[in-house]
Amino acid sequence: MLFVLWFKFDPEHMERVREMWKQYKYPDDVKLIGRYVLIGRHASVAIFEAPNEVSLLKITAPFSSLGVAHIAPAMQLEEAIHATW
Repeated sequence: MLFVLWFKFDPEHMERVREMWKQYKYPDDVKLIGRYVLIGRHASVAIFEAPNEVSLLKITAPFSSLGVAHIAPAMQLEEAIHATW
């Protein structure tokens, strides 16, 4: 399943978060599509495919003391347009 994660961190944690980004490895069962920083917002975004909730916990737990992770399932707009609601 496709997910979008946006992580809002406190400005005082910027250097620690940056160091963690350099070293962080996503779990083997997660397919990373892209990582982005929101310039001037003290936030990052990751788009990835993950099979289950345990994978989501593995992704968010290492950063939990530095800010708040928000995760939402996502689908391509073209698919959503044709989906039956």
